[in-house]
Amino acid sequence: MYRRDHQCFSGGKETDGSPLSAIFHSWQRLLLFFVLTGILLLLCAAFGWQFPVFLLLVNLSAAFLFLCCILLGENLKAEQPALIKDSDYACALNRIKHEEELKETFSNFLHDEILQDLLSVKNLAGKSDRPEVRQLILKTLDQLNLRIREKMQDCHPVLLKNLTFKENLEQLILSIQSLFPQQTIQVTFLCSGTLLMPAPYDVLIYRLVRELLTNIYKHSGGTHAWIALSLEGTTAKLSVWDDGAQISVPEADGTVSFWHKGLFSMKEQIDSLGGTLTVSSRIPQGVRTEIQFDVKGEDSYQHFIRG
Repeated sequence: MYRRDHQCFSGGKETDGSPLSAIFHSWQRLLLFFVLTGILLLLCAAFGWQFPVFLLLVNLSAAFLFLCCILLGENLKAEQPALIKDSDYACALNRIKHEEELKETFSNFLHDEILQDLLSVKNLAGKSDRPEVRQLILKTLDQLNLRIREKMQDCHPVLLKNLTFKENLEQLILSIQSLFPQQTIQVTFLCSGTLLMPAPYDVLIYRLVRELLTNIYKHSGGTHAWIALSLEGTTAKLSVWDDGAQISVPEADGTVSFWHKGLFSMKEQIDSLGGTLTVSSRIPQGVRTEIQFDVKGEDSYQHFIRG
């Protein structure tokens, strides 16, 4: 717990124990040294001072820097508990907000998708002697079953262990296509059959593909979609694009200045991993989403999920 919060407080910068290293990077300290040395040499040249005077000035400067380090170190020690406490509070507040958003979303799902249909079935139960009513009850229960299963998969995707990661994503693509039978969008999936995505990044990629492909079916109006996934060293790269409608309000560089809820949530997650998510218009038509982040192990993913 302390390790994570301390990294938030220090900005994630590694230090070598010197107070100056908490403020300046190594190249900045080196630059400071050369600048100070240059100033002393210029002073000696301007006033005609000899080399012993230069050495004396160097010693005085070193003593001054040493004194500054002592004072700076004492200040950092005094302020560190307060900074860590503020970081703890901010992380806890963000966690509470995130949990409340999840609870609100699930509550709305229960009310809008489940409770209303259950009340309808209850009202129809008194007329169940009629064949058409029984048929309507069965249809409603089947729809309830489907929506509950979809919500379960949305809350916690289950990847089949007897399938490769690529095969799991192919099954996901087929399931999304089945949700939009009225649309005929051809999906091309570019991914190595031997790609191994470690947990829990596999679930993250699964969610990203589902969100982006669903967006294409809902909003693009195109006829073709492409998904490209690769793991180059420790860098995961996901590209999703289509030939449908372009972004309505692009910036000068082609990126968007607005995000709907799903895209904004994805961007927050990728940003928390230190990655990038960009959306741009394609020429002559379509939208392209590029996602890239480093695969560093389970701890970093748990950090952004809990935060």
